[in-house]
Amino acid sequence: MLSLDYLDMPQARKRKTPIVSIGNANSSSSPLLSRTTIRRFHVLLKHQAQLQSVKDVDARTVQALADVKHQISELGGLEEYQRLSAVGQGTDRGGGSEKVLIGWLKDMGVHKRCPPKLRLLEVGALKPDNYRSCSSWVDVTPMDLRSRHPSILEQDFLQLEMEEHREKWDAISLSLVLNFVPEAKDRGRMLRLAHDFLMPGGLLFLAVRLLIPTPSPLTPMDDSHPQWNSFLFPASLIPDMSTFHISGA
Repeated sequence: MLSLDYLDMPQARKRKTPIVSIGNANSSSSPLLSRTTIRRFHVLLKHQAQLQSVKDVDARTVQALADVKHQISELGGLEEYQRLSAVGQGTDRGGGSEKVLIGWLKDMGVHKRCPPKLRLLEVGALKPDNYRSCSSWVDVTPMDLRSRHPSILEQDFLQLEMEEHREKWDAISLSLVLNFVPEAKDRGRMLRLAHDFLMPGGLLFLAVRLLIPTPSPLTPMDDSHPQWNSFLFPASLIPDMSTFHISGA
């Protein structure tokens, strides 16, 4: 059996430096080109995960995996994916999904209940200050698989310690995160973990690129953004969602 280990050797990492104004990042690419590139990332990552799960590895599998990794590298790797996603959060392209969540929380009167502050875990954070405008009533912990800023915790959500985070959070944001997880079983596991990490009565905010089947009741929903749809689930509904298939492409 051939080994795939050499294809997963860690790459040299650049030292993390504060990003002064990620939100003002400019891109010469059009919105359509950016969305097409991001979708291509999703397809390649899904294919990569499928190849890595092959048990009987042969030379053809090794070559196919190397080809996929090369294509991901040619697109610019995870750093380019994050850059395009950050550009997509610019006000000229509709802004980030956090403004939807903030609006919904205000509609629910959450900002009037402080103290205590709402404890929010923001998974997939590209900027450290998405919730700066509501810092008086939201205590946010931004997290991402690869941090772009010292204030963003670099952590895999799927690797969080259960006992440390069980019923710890009032709200969890998975904004454009589920689509990035290649394996369907891991997307379901992410939803189950979100349920376990939320306080009773907590809220899960989802933003996904493709519309997913929705159980009833489901309140609220926003489909006004051309690139993604947003949902706000009470914690009690999350287990029912774990069996839904959410496309990674």
